[in-house]
Amino acid sequence: MLDIRIPIAALFSVVGVLLVGYGFVVPQSIDVPVSGTTYTFNLNRDWGAIILIFGIFMGLLVKLDRQKPSRPES
Repeated sequence: MLDIRIPIAALFSVVGVLLVGYGFVVPQSIDVPVSGTTYTFNLNRDWGAIILIFGIFMGLLVKLDRQKPSRPES
């Protein structure tokens, strides 16, 4: 039976890598003024990294679940 975490991990990992790559190739930044200080964000790169981390986390959950010994059914 297919574990739903496998396609979710693959989807988020691929989208995250694409966004991070696009963020480095086309570095469009947004300036956000906060209390007299301006913060600069590259939204594609930053959110791509967050999405990639989530995809890796889901993949690790699958790997950790498969390493557990399964209990025999009684």
